[in-house]
Amino acid sequence: MTQPATGAPVQQIVLVGLSGVGKSSVGKALAARLGWPLVDTDDLVTAREGKSPADLIVEQGEPAFREIEQRVIAEAAKQVPAVIATGGGAFQRAANRRSLGERGFICYLDAPATEVARRLRANPDVLVSPLLGQDIEARLEELDRERRPFYQHADLWVPVQGAPDEEAQTVEAAVARIIHAWTAEAAALPGNTRRLDRLGADQPARGPAAVVDTGDQRYPIWVGSGELRRLGDRLRQVGLDGRRVFLISDSHVIEQHGRTVAEALDAAGIPGASYVIPAGEQSKTQRIAAELYAWLAAEKAERRDVIVALGGGVVGDLAGYVAATYLRGMPVVQLPTSMLAMNDAAIGGKVAVDLPQGKNLVGAFHQPTAVISDIDVLRTLPRRSYVEGFAEVIKHALILDPALLKTLEENAANLSSGGPDWDLVAEVVARSSRLKALVVSSDPKEQGLRAILNYGHTIGHGIEQATGYRDYMHGEAVSVGMMGAAKISQAMGLIDQSVVDRQADLLRSFGLPLVAPDVNTTVIMDAMTRDKKVEQGRLRFVLLQGVGHAIVRGDVSGELVSRTVASLVRG
Repeated sequence: MTQPATGAPVQQIVLVGLSGVGKSSVGKALAARLGWPLVDTDDLVTAREGKSPADLIVEQGEPAFREIEQRVIAEAAKQVPAVIATGGGAFQRAANRRSLGERGFICYLDAPATEVARRLRANPDVLVSPLLGQDIEARLEELDRERRPFYQHADLWVPVQGAPDEEAQTVEAAVARIIHAWTAEAAALPGNTRRLDRLGADQPARGPAAVVDTGDQRYPIWVGSGELRRLGDRLRQVGLDGRRVFLISDSHVIEQHGRTVAEALDAAGIPGASYVIPAGEQSKTQRIAAELYAWLAAEKAERRDVIVALGGGVVGDLAGYVAATYLRGMPVVQLPTSMLAMNDAAIGGKVAVDLPQGKNLVGAFHQPTAVISDIDVLRTLPRRSYVEGFAEVIKHALILDPALLKTLEENAANLSSGGPDWDLVAEVVARSSRLKALVVSSDPKEQGLRAILNYGHTIGHGIEQATGYRDYMHGEAVSVGMMGAAKISQAMGLIDQSVVDRQADLLRSFGLPLVAPDVNTTVIMDAMTRDKKVEQGRLRFVLLQGVGHAIVRGDVSGELVSRTVASLVRG
């Protein structure tokens, strides 16, 4: 039996999250590992009242059921040791949160509503709550929006997203993550009155839009208006105040946003220096990295100091690569200034430079300490630069989130216009960031699930390299690549033509390209053979099995790939 760290009095682990997310499965495995009893509050309600929660909600209404549930949770919270699995709505009540927090290490199990709905439909033994109604997926989306602000005040966020055929591995990974965090962190919880006051507040304070938690490192993603002006406060919140900041930016971005960052740092009394690189992909090289190493050495940068990346994907990748390698690793904070970087490059810790032979061939995994996405900076982007970033948002929707896809379809004209609803943009970026955070947290080093984030990138990277990174912006190339991946998916019988058409219509509505006319097929194919996704000489493609369901295949024939690429480059 696993024991807590010396002196840790917390002998209770509490699981919260949407109904169907896996609290019972993870709870059983966790209880078995620890040798503790599993307490399911829904089962306690049934035993006490002689009726299931579903029956009580139907017969007496939800408010009456919540009163019963609160009394049951108050009793369950006194049981030590125990693993406690709660009902989906229990954590919304302040009294329940406070009761569960007094002795418990609270863990929030999280997966997209699409995945939770699939699990509920796949398990005929699960009694679906009447609160979910007939359209389970839509109702889960609604409940997720309503409950997430409360769930996010748990002590630990646990991603439980995984492939349908890897449920056992997903549960085991969640259990390992919980036990690791419990032994390391739970000892500090008892007596923390600020924590209990926060849990017991009627409306918990607003937290970050998302959190990445790899098991070894945890960091926030803030999304909103005015975030650059809050930089000093954000650095303090992640424990980086009192250190020197080394700002890396490019010649375009520094003119527009450098003053805002400098003023925020000055106001916080944070010293530092800056280095400006030429804008563009041509700066993402070992030569520019060497210049940055020399600058840091001349400034006598120390390992405890902070590198801040202010810019798009090129700056984020380059600064992150330098942070990963100088002094064997320095903290890096990402301040993405493009739609593309906010939804992709800034999140996940994949940092790299290019070689003449290919993109991102030299790099590392180096997670940032924080990602701070200020929606206001998007107002200064040229329309083409702004729109290309939606390719990554659309990608996330296609592979993970049908509800986000619907939002994009319904609001394409607004979102892609010169004067969009910026609150809606912030909402979309926050949701897209959460999706990437969920996948990255489940697979931080791209050993499995994370590979699905490369949907459209295999052909897209080939197009970028074949055109010398001049003719197509990254999102534009990925857009064409997604069309190629969808066509391959359809040719292999994974999806029907309607899905291909739906994807094409959405990309077109954002003004993203579906083809790359007159690019040389042979050059694209040659570039693809040097891609990072090649295994044993065979290309691996991320394909769709339906909206919200992506898979990785290594059995796509060379003839099909060649034919598909040729169809994309015909003028």
